[in-house]
Amino acid sequence: MTTPALLADPPAASRAPARTRALLGIALGYFMVLLDTTVLAVAEPDVASSLGSSTAGLQWAVTGYSVAFGALLLSAGAAADRYGAHRAFRFGIAAFGAGSLLSAFAPDIWALVLLRAVLGVAAAACVPASMALITRLPRTG
Repeated sequence: MTTPALLADPPAASRAPARTRALLGIALGYFMVLLDTTVLAVAEPDVASSLGSSTAGLQWAVTGYSVAFGALLLSAGAAADRYGAHRAFRFGIAAFGAGSLLSAFAPDIWALVLLRAVLGVAAAACVPASMALITRLPRTG
């Protein structure tokens, strides 16, 4: 016969590391989205010289991300509710990674502007999904 004391809460002990890993992954994804605007601002002089861009082209690169992100944020939240926050977050992170890689190899400023808009769409998918995922993490204690 087993005693209840021997079976006391092993799931809670095993949930804590999984919850911590999940929260760390969500936080890193959210941080990546927010860091992206700062990265471009720091890299503007190098982008201008390597792509031969004007100030207007650089402004479009920043604006392409911001407009796509802002315009699709609410719609992405609704899509995360409909299709699942986990699926939307994974799609956003994968698209963001692919878009970032392609942005590094952009041949001209207008390709970069288009890719930055794609990054804005991916970021819009990540942010509301990350907030929904945090609320669904298992409780500890």
